[in-house]
Amino acid sequence: METSRLILRPFTESDAAAASYNSRQPSVAHYMPEMVKETEEAARGWIRHVNQELVDTGKPCVLLAIVRKADERCIGCIFIHRKEEWGNIVEMGYYVADEYQSDGYATEAGKAMLWWAFEKAGQDELSVFAKPGNEASRRVIEKLGFIYSDTRLLPHNGGDCAFDCFRLYHIDDIPGPEWEDMRGLYRRYRSEPMGAFFNARAGGYNSATSNYYDYQKFGAYFPKTGEAVRILDVGCGTGIELDHIWAQCPNAHITCVDVSRGMLDVLLKNHPGRHGCVTVVEASYTDWEYPREAFDIVTSHATMHHLFPEEKTGVYRKIRGTLKPSRVYIEGDFIVGDALLAEQYRRRHEAITEGLTEKERASGEYHVDIPLTLDVQIQLLRDAGFASVEVLADETTLQYCRVILEAKK
Repeated sequence: METSRLILRPFTESDAAAASYNSRQPSVAHYMPEMVKETEEAARGWIRHVNQELVDTGKPCVLLAIVRKADERCIGCIFIHRKEEWGNIVEMGYYVADEYQSDGYATEAGKAMLWWAFEKAGQDELSVFAKPGNEASRRVIEKLGFIYSDTRLLPHNGGDCAFDCFRLYHIDDIPGPEWEDMRGLYRRYRSEPMGAFFNARAGGYNSATSNYYDYQKFGAYFPKTGEAVRILDVGCGTGIELDHIWAQCPNAHITCVDVSRGMLDVLLKNHPGRHGCVTVVEASYTDWEYPREAFDIVTSHATMHHLFPEEKTGVYRKIRGTLKPSRVYIEGDFIVGDALLAEQYRRRHEAITEGLTEKERASGEYHVDIPLTLDVQIQLLRDAGFASVEVLADETTLQYCRVILEAKK
């Protein structure tokens, strides 16, 4: 891999002298004693061992020399490998010789390695560790967008050692080996007003979402009844779920609220024989005036992840108030399986919406994802006053899980 100032390439035996020298520099030796090679011969043996081990074992590992283009000097190394003894995490590590520190070389190499790991090697998550007190390494880690997770006592160099653990998830495409920073990367995604975003995509929305959502499964969780129940669908979009709801509740009248006129027009076009059973309302469900105790069921699907927790709780209170006594709210949405991933999405939202007003950022008026963990999602419903919350379906992995919740008034 190449950047403007560096080449990242496999070590060769001709790098032995530089590898030994770099590893013995004071800060490198202090923070990464396991990398110290006291002699050129020791470094040469290490290079042979590492290169042969990768061939023999096929381990998911890459270890590269950091080489300056200006003078072709090897100034450090960078690696990614799976640490079975540390819980099978995939770790990125690096060092740059003392005399070349504070020139941005470690950050430049780290960006290239992240690009390779996420875009070429297919990794979804990377961890990096730093000993407490290693402020130079911490600055690099934070520039690369990693988020502090915890401090762990881990087996290291024949004993136990405290390490600060940081993690980063692959949630957006990295365009190349060099990129500005994580905020700059996130700012490549325009913040579009919610209505305009979905108006522009209304025509192809059904086909675009068919691979992501199981609307039949979602509809099957509605209580089966022949009564003329009244249902409110907030953030209804093009109404893909409506036929599956009517399969359970054939005499239901469904009020569909959405901020996108284009999506509502597609909804009506796709249900020509049901116009008498549908009322469409062009409005933001965050601001819409919900009628008091008017509906037997309220539902939403793949929309609440656009809201911050505070705004979401406000909408949940309105939903609870519009339900008749002892009735239910059924929600299908994206969640994430890790609080750090939720924090990464929060920072992403913050970067994308820089320059917007506080109201625009906080009210979901702009289309940016802010998924939460399942525990937080459930707690927000309880905070809004629902008597009970049940998980009907939970496909929890790490990133972008799907969940169906039922909350009873």
